[in-house]
Amino acid sequence: MGIYFRAIICQLKLLQWKSLYRNRFVCGKKIDFGKSFSVHLDASGSVIQLGDDIVFRDFCQVRSGNGGKVTLGKRNFFNNHCSINCLHEIIIGDDCQFGEGVKFYDHNHEYRDKDSKISEQGYTTGSIRIGNNCWLGTNVVVLRNVEIGDNVIIGAGCVIHQSVPSGSIIINQQNLITKQSHFNGK
Repeated sequence: MGIYFRAIICQLKLLQWKSLYRNRFVCGKKIDFGKSFSVHLDASGSVIQLGDDIVFRDFCQVRSGNGGKVTLGKRNFFNNHCSINCLHEIIIGDDCQFGEGVKFYDHNHEYRDKDSKISEQGYTTGSIRIGNNCWLGTNVVVLRNVEIGDNVIIGAGCVIHQSVPSGSIIINQQNLITKQSHFNGK
């Protein structure tokens, strides 16, 4: 009974978003999402398009503002706490998997005017494009002006700020520094 009830809730939420956002929120068949999944579109003409067979686990969000467009292909999986934050364009291909806490930002805050508050300076925007059959590990962050090719694996904790060619494996090469503590526990 629990699975059936959850499926009904998912369908009702999708109908609510379709009604609220009209042709700016388009989704394919079999969209499944966990608790506290959210979709946000501002009044600027922003668009979210979801392909078939997409799974969002708990606490995921998809946001599009400032006329931005989010397009997700088919058979994608987003683990808990993933977020897509779009002010220009984010495109994700088919058959991709995203670990917990993966974040996409196609924009950065402006900060060059030293006499103005950062919050008042607006944003610089770009595009994010993710190919097909990609796997991004836990807590990967993808920033603007990045294209990730097909069949790419990106290890946990990477910040992707430049494009990645198809067939690549990206790992986080942070140096861990281990020092001896002088704390004796008393």
